[in-house]
Amino acid sequence: MHYRCFSCKFFTTDFTQLPELRQLRDSKAEQLVRLEAAYGSLLVPGPLSRANTELLRQELVQIDELISKCETDLGSLTEEDKATVEAWLHSRDRFLTVIPVAAVLAGRQQLAQPTVDPILLTGEAR
Repeated sequence: MHYRCFSCKFFTTDFTQLPELRQLRDSKAEQLVRLEAAYGSLLVPGPLSRANTELLRQELVQIDELISKCETDLGSLTEEDKATVEAWLHSRDRFLTVIPVAAVLAGRQQLAQPTVDPILLTGEAR
C-alpha cells in the first residue's frame, strides 16, 4: 500500500489494515513536508510541482477519511471483540490470534472520490 491503490475506485480496506494506513499517512505527511521545504531551494516551483503537492494533500485527506471509517467500524464492536481486535492489530504474530466473526463482518471501506492524477489536475479540478 505504499503507492496509490487506495485512490482506485475498486480499492477497499477494513480496520485490520489500520496500522498500515497510519504508517502510509505518516509517510505521505513526511513526504509532503520534505517536498514543500525543497521548493525554492533545491527544486523549482512550477505547475507539476504544485500538482504533486496538491495530490499529496488530497491523498492525506483521503487516508484520514479511510482511517476514520475504519475506526468507526472498530468502535461499533463489543468491548470484548474490540479488545481482541486491538490485541491482534498490535500482535507481532497475527496468525496466533483469532479475529471474531463480528469483526470480520464489520465492513469494507472505500473512498467516494478517487484521487485526481497530477497530470490531469487543471484549474477546474482543484
